Amino acid sequence: MNTQKRENIAQVWEKFFVQKDSYHRNILIEHYLPVVKYTALRIHCRLPKSVQLDDLISAGILGLIKAIDRFDPGRGVLFEV
Repeated sequence: MNTQKRENIAQVWEKFFVQKDSYHRNILIEHYLPVVKYTALRIHCRLPKSVQLDDLISAGILGLIKAIDRFDPGRGVLFEV
């Protein structure tokens, strides 16, 4: 991730913490969606064929939304890996 993009997402996080609105939450979701998809693909190859990739991605998106809503920057932990 380049520095410019990282600075922009930091600004979005700041605005989200102040406003707690869906607009900024959606930007954050779109930003981190590739991580969800990558993780779902990695997990999917180790699961039974009956488990659908789309179901894993959906569950990952729900987890991402909860993580964004519950994230507390005051704890000194980064959201990203």
